[in-house]
Amino acid sequence: MFDGYWEDIGTVKAFYEANLSLAGSNPPFNMNVPDCPIYTRPRFLPCTQLDSASVSQSMIADGCHISRGAVIENSVIGVRCVIGQNVSIKNTVIMGADFYESQRTMAQARRENQPPLGIGDGSRIEGAILDKNCRIGKNVQIVNTQKIENRGEDEACIIRDGIPAVAKDGVLPDGWKL
Repeated sequence: MFDGYWEDIGTVKAFYEANLSLAGSNPPFNMNVPDCPIYTRPRFLPCTQLDSASVSQSMIADGCHISRGAVIENSVIGVRCVIGQNVSIKNTVIMGADFYESQRTMAQARRENQPPLGIGDGSRIEGAILDKNCRIGKNVQIVNTQKIENRGEDEACIIRDGIPAVAKDGVLPDGWKL
């Protein structure tokens, strides 16, 4: 008989809710129990840098750079995230990045008219999931204001269970709006 913490994350909505519940002030599972802590696997990443950002009720992994004026509320921020200036992230799960972008790959992205890896200045993301290695341009709006339940198949940003989800390696250009 198992009586510990368990969640079924078989749907997009269940995955989203389970992740955000751990970032709250009263999570259903405590990862910091002194007798039995939960450790993340070592990645040997630098510490996260916060530059005059505001963060509340959130979990932020190692190796992130969060720029001036960013506001992060009730969210999970994965490893190696680069978040631009004046970005607003609320109720969102961001998986992070598998790598740091080199000068060479940044130049290649520019030649292909793609934004750099991460989230561009002035973007607003609410109630969403961003898979790994996303390239979100400047002033992008990922907010399901129309309360759409399901949309899209092979697009960079789809909606499932009312939750916008940017696909792995997804690219949303400057000014893109949901």
